[in-house]
Amino acid sequence: MPERRSSKRIAIVLQTPNDEQSSVYQTYRALGQELTRRGHAVSIVTPQDVAGAQRFSGRWTPIAYPLAVRRWMRRQSSTVDLIVFHSYAGWFAIATGATHSVRTAVAFHGLEPIYHSELLVQTAGDLSWRYRLLQERLMPMFLRAACRKADLVTCLNRAEVEFLVQRGWVDRKRLATVAHGVNDMFYLAERPQRALRSLLFVAQWLPMKGTDTLQRSFTALARRHPQLELTCAGTLADAPDVLSSFPDDVRGRVRVLPRVDRHQLASLYARADAFVFPSSYEGFGVALLEAMAGRLPIVSTPVGVALEALRNDESALIIAKRDPDALARAVDRLIADAGLRRKLSEGAHTAAQAYHETDRLRAWADTLIGDN
Repeated sequence: MPERRSSKRIAIVLQTPNDEQSSVYQTYRALGQELTRRGHAVSIVTPQDVAGAQRFSGRWTPIAYPLAVRRWMRRQSSTVDLIVFHSYAGWFAIATGATHSVRTAVAFHGLEPIYHSELLVQTAGDLSWRYRLLQERLMPMFLRAACRKADLVTCLNRAEVEFLVQRGWVDRKRLATVAHGVNDMFYLAERPQRALRSLLFVAQWLPMKGTDTLQRSFTALARRHPQLELTCAGTLADAPDVLSSFPDDVRGRVRVLPRVDRHQLASLYARADAFVFPSSYEGFGVALLEAMAGRLPIVSTPVGVALEALRNDESALIIAKRDPDALARAVDRLIADAGLRRKLSEGAHTAAQAYHETDRLRAWADTLIGDN
């Protein structure tokens, strides 16, 4: 058995708030618990914990928050052995040497430049000059500065790996791919065979998540299938705002749950008949993974874990981005074909076996620390 490494003091610095229902926060909290189980001392730092950071919000946060983090880092450098910076949170501290001899890791949960390129397509370039300056000029500079000096860079999928390597931001020996996992509560032993009457969508109600595609496709489907219903969960948008996107004649068949915890989510996956995920970009897509574990027939765009683990007509129906007709046709296929639903259900569940949360957390901790 390998010799156990000494206990380390680890800080995880997030760019997102301390929100118990945020998938990013949940993911890092689970990582912290795994590292703590191994005997390390772990603290999770969010903008609420960094003096001065609360004064800044909005599009200029990638400049203001890292400045506050650098001040915090100069005071903390002697008290930690490893700092894991979420995306751009530590670019200024790393670039200016404020981390001193502390080992640093930059962890991406979706790359901002890739997200921005999709947003340009989504909006046909209709973005403010300030936003484009930040995302097209400044953000790549920030991320490149962080990656080039970090001891380790982690990301979620092969596309992100190639993006970082091809641009020379990081060499492969300092780059690792880590995958999210799914909690055992989402794995369903079996799924009853029944008619398809309910669709589930789990994501924030944002254009990048394919909400316009979803609205247009469900409107067409609902008018063809009088029994069909849609649940939109985790929207973080109020129900009236989401419902206003749908025409009057189908609005009554849309259920909106702005905030749900893990236990509620597991129940929603178990009760749904199919999962729809028309997102334009995902670093990983935990909701997809949860649906896979729950044996749901899935219709998804080729994003995140769908690219890594799902195969068209074998474990999901993969459709083009921003194509409401393709989404509607795929759901029509599922409604008409019980055998296809069973096939996709089993294929997705089989693929999900590689993503048990405990296994993924152990692999991630090994990557960061190198002990077991």
